[in-house]
Amino acid sequence: MKQKNWKNVFCYSAAAIALALGTNVLLASTVYGEASETRIGQETGIPIVDRTPESTALFPETLLNWSFKTDADGLFNVSKVPLRTRVKGEKINVDQSTDAKVLSIAIVNRHTKGTPSQGGTDKAIYNFTNWQYVDTLVAWAGSSGEGIIVPPSGDVTDSAHRNGVPVVGTVFFPPEAYGGKSEWVEQLVQKDRKGNFPMADKLLEMSKAYGFDGWFINQETNVDAQTASAMKEFLSYMQARKPKNQQVIWYDSMIPSGNVAWQGALNEQNQGYFQDGKKRVSDKLFIDFRWRGLEESRTKAAELKRDPYDLFAGIDVQANGVNSWRKPSSILGSNGQPFVSLGLYAPDWTLRDGGQYDIDRYWENEKLLWINPQGDPRSVASTKNEWQGVSRYFVEKSPITSTPFLTNFNVGNGDAFYQNGTKVKDGTFNNRSIQDVMPTYRWVIDNDAGNQLGATISYEDAFNGGSSIKLSGPMTAEKTSSIKLYASQVKVSTSETASVVTKGVDEASLVIEMKGKDKPLVIKGNQQMLENGWVKTTYSLKPAVCQTITTIGLSLKNTQTGPATIHLGQMMIGKEKATSVSSVSGVRFTGKTIVDDLTESIRMSWDTKGKNTVSYRIYREVDGQLQFEGETANNAYTLLNQKRTGDIANYQVIPVDYYGREDRTKGASAVYTFESLKKPEIGINASSTLISVGETITLSATVSKSTETVNWEVLGATPQETSGTEVSLSFAKAGIYTVKATAVNASGETEIIKENYLHVYDQNSGIKIENLSVLPTTTATQGSGYTNERESYPFALDGHLNTKWCDNGSDKPWMIADLGAQKTIAGFELFHAGAGGESSEWNTRDYDISVSSDGNNWMTVVQRRNNTEDSSKDAIKLVEARYVKLSLEKAEQNGKTARIYDWQIIGVNQMGIVGG
Repeated sequence: MKQKNWKNVFCYSAAAIALALGTNVLLASTVYGEASETRIGQETGIPIVDRTPESTALFPETLLNWSFKTDADGLFNVSKVPLRTRVKGEKINVDQSTDAKVLSIAIVNRHTKGTPSQGGTDKAIYNFTNWQYVDTLVAWAGSSGEGIIVPPSGDVTDSAHRNGVPVVGTVFFPPEAYGGKSEWVEQLVQKDRKGNFPMADKLLEMSKAYGFDGWFINQETNVDAQTASAMKEFLSYMQARKPKNQQVIWYDSMIPSGNVAWQGALNEQNQGYFQDGKKRVSDKLFIDFRWRGLEESRTKAAELKRDPYDLFAGIDVQANGVNSWRKPSSILGSNGQPFVSLGLYAPDWTLRDGGQYDIDRYWENEKLLWINPQGDPRSVASTKNEWQGVSRYFVEKSPITSTPFLTNFNVGNGDAFYQNGTKVKDGTFNNRSIQDVMPTYRWVIDNDAGNQLGATISYEDAFNGGSSIKLSGPMTAEKTSSIKLYASQVKVSTSETASVVTKGVDEASLVIEMKGKDKPLVIKGNQQMLENGWVKTTYSLKPAVCQTITTIGLSLKNTQTGPATIHLGQMMIGKEKATSVSSVSGVRFTGKTIVDDLTESIRMSWDTKGKNTVSYRIYREVDGQLQFEGETANNAYTLLNQKRTGDIANYQVIPVDYYGREDRTKGASAVYTFESLKKPEIGINASSTLISVGETITLSATVSKSTETVNWEVLGATPQETSGTEVSLSFAKAGIYTVKATAVNASGETEIIKENYLHVYDQNSGIKIENLSVLPTTTATQGSGYTNERESYPFALDGHLNTKWCDNGSDKPWMIADLGAQKTIAGFELFHAGAGGESSEWNTRDYDISVSSDGNNWMTVVQRRNNTEDSSKDAIKLVEARYVKLSLEKAEQNGKTARIYDWQIIGVNQMGIVGG
């Protein structure tokens, strides 16, 4: 297995440890599922929900209580896209196998919990597109604190199904060292009085309700032999009851004794979890990374009368990606063909460790991992000492088996959204639900002498969606560059046509290869000018009538010599025909999340039979025009960050057919009511509440979004009256000062007064402000817990950012600092995960700070909510106390692990200042 020098390994979470020692550990504290809080809007009658819909993450006991009917987020997690049939392309290089398969175990979302059900505004997501090389996707996730039973988010299933790839969810039982509990395994395999496995029935119920294709069972918690035997029976039970399109995949981990003992092979120890005599137990087996030779596993599969390509030899690429010591060639036999199939763990390295969420690096890494450094799947130049790329040994597959076929080359994210070549919505987004089928071949380009076109995914321009294919490089007049795009298996009739929408090229001819024909057919077309420089070229497919088209491409030519930038915006195979889509009806608003008092995110759903419908576009009426807001393949959607321009807004849902055409006559609308605008909320903070005469401080106001002005009054200050959300002032005399601030909006004003808030001292008073945390008298021995002695409470008070307090075992971590005696406290500064070099997504989100003189009676002096900063400062009205308690109400942005690198308690090492 892999060797990693993890920094403070026991405090890592969210995909930090990849099947380490055969384990992927996604650590957090133990909770058993969190329901969103809901209340009914008094004015609107629409439920107010504290968050937008999220994908599901459960524990066994919460799975048992799960029901789609009572799942508030259920509708938004459904995939409505059917799994398309695929065909194999012709071998494009001599080394490709047409039989071996690829299993991708990818961490498709950043977190186990907190994943938006239908995308969002973050462009940097794992929008995988090299589906032509993947036969099954495992949507890997799981955390001892967030959930161990995790179905794929619906948007991932949509994109996979559109490309003909089944998707399975994860059941993850972590090792005990990382939060695993044997009772979780026991709960899963428990029978009812009738001898049924209720948890198995629930897993099958969930996969059917959500529309995905089965489960990957990753059991790495040590149990007894009885439980291990029950697990085998559990798998057989699922196998006997699952629909034919579902699959159960087993990870080579536990053996019949109940011990976790990764075999790195299919052998006598683990074969019972794969095949039991004539009875299939699991459909696939993922062989742990410890394998040394694969011939014996292949032989064992043959003995069991199973296809050896149902075995997947694991290669872990999470940390090192294309620099991993094992290569795709590692699974080959002496004949150059794979002994078994290939299983890639964490190929999302391309975005995460390898890409650091940089999208340009992501696409480059995708090329290296899945294709090769040449970016041409025909190439066999890479040696065995190099990463050869998956395309080297696995033939491409394509879902293009019928017409119409339409693609806008939309990868599912972007910087803006386009419709018919016009930008209709600005701002970064991700929406994998509407990702198109991308080219089968990345890239097969043949340039005539003088041409040097290369291809990339481009967000610079698009026809529909957020992206296009950009071809750029020098071109010589009248010289052609041919690009092979898709493998297919399509028969066309006499009247069929094809079309392509391009920008920046003078002539684009259609190039098709046909079964049984030696030479490709080149068809010239008729051009039609569209908006914003786009050109549509239409081709008659009459020359290919009754033939089977096996590949589809283009031949490009310019009339002038020079640098070229060409965008491919759309391709369609099949003549547009009249189709009748189902009507939309019953548009309703099922919930809202208040972002701020000017912004709400809106849950909506509608009724439809979905006939001949590919997706639904949602529009908002603005000044008599329809403004695009979103698109989904589902019949439920969440409109994010809708701005109030009045008390109501009218929304329309319009169906889109297989040709990309809207039928507005079949759409439906509904009027949404925003919550009434109330007087603004206001909170104030100071850069310091203990200052010297003449020193400048900053007062800041946290106010509602609707606030128009903030007026300040501090008698005795310079200035005494001022306006703004952030103001600076000073004091000419020592004393104790009161601060008043008033926030004003269209509904009125709200005043806040902090009596005796600022303490101004004379420079000769001898007052010394310091970090009380690092004084020799300060100790920390009490708290909720810590991961190990090197990450205990005192490390939060040592003044260093290379140490920390970490607690991954508590629901709401807390710790207490004992200052040794009563002292004067003026404020605090907390240094969270990002300040220590970890992900800012692990920064503490919500925390309270309380003080006490006796350690029993506490007064809360800070309530910080929705923090995202790496370091956070909180000034308070002076208080005398000996004990200070830090309570993490939400220890991460999504998870529950405390990571406090430093906690400064700012004050004076004396008493008698308060009220002085």
